[in-house]
Amino acid sequence: MQYLKVCALVIASAILAAGFGPARAEKEGSRGSVYDRICSASTEHGHHHKMAKRLAEYLNLTDAQKAAYKEFVDTRTKAVDDMKTNLCATKPDLSTFESRLTFHEKMLEARVAALKEENPKLLAFYKSLDADQKEKFDQFRSRRDRDRE
Repeated sequence: MQYLKVCALVIASAILAAGFGPARAEKEGSRGSVYDRICSASTEHGHHHKMAKRLAEYLNLTDAQKAAYKEFVDTRTKAVDDMKTNLCATKPDLSTFESRLTFHEKMLEARVAALKEENPKLLAFYKSLDADQKEKFDQFRSRRDRDRE
């Protein structure tokens, strides 16, 4: 029974997405496609460096911890740039529902690959923190995540 409900939900979602895709594309005509929004804008990494400075002050990081965080930021910067380069190498045909799904799948796969590069560096930084710093870091991230919602 639950399988049937899930199947019905998936089919309904696909039908809705197919119907709203062209309407949404028409409405967002001035904003361009997802591809255009991702690939035409330059990637701004300044916020990562500002965050690193704020975090260093907030957590009172040692030089070794600052170096570990910088290593994470550098790895993240490279991963994001590589992700964008790979996604934007050839412009996809986004005129059909299927091609838009395929492009979104590629976006998600690229983001997962970037996370696999970044996460070990972030974990190494996190493990270098003492208990008080970890608590502050967790609160800092929690507030930041809440602000995004």
